[in-house]
Amino acid sequence: MTENYIQYADGYQKDNIDEKDIVKAISDIQLMDEEHGAFWVSVITDDENVIEVNKDLSLFVIFKGQQTQYQAKDWNEVKELYKLLLMEKFDVIAEIVK
Repeated sequence: MTENYIQYADGYQKDNIDEKDIVKAISDIQLMDEEHGAFWVSVITDDENVIEVNKDLSLFVIFKGQQTQYQAKDWNEVKELYKLLLMEKFDVIAEIVK
């Protein structure tokens, strides 16, 4: 089984997450202040694959040590990107955020 975890900027962390955890994090981030208004999800395969989202919908996508910045259109797009991450569809995500 692939390892994964979610972590909030304020320090909360949970291992072995699923889509419900992402939906909760999206809800939580909208209530956070700007300083703590971020969370990231990591899926560890051969590399650590991370998507970090900030309250302003800006994302940092880190695959194979390469970081890409991306501005999401809305929270639904963010949710879909995280869903793809949990399914390990890294190539699909890379195409979207390029």
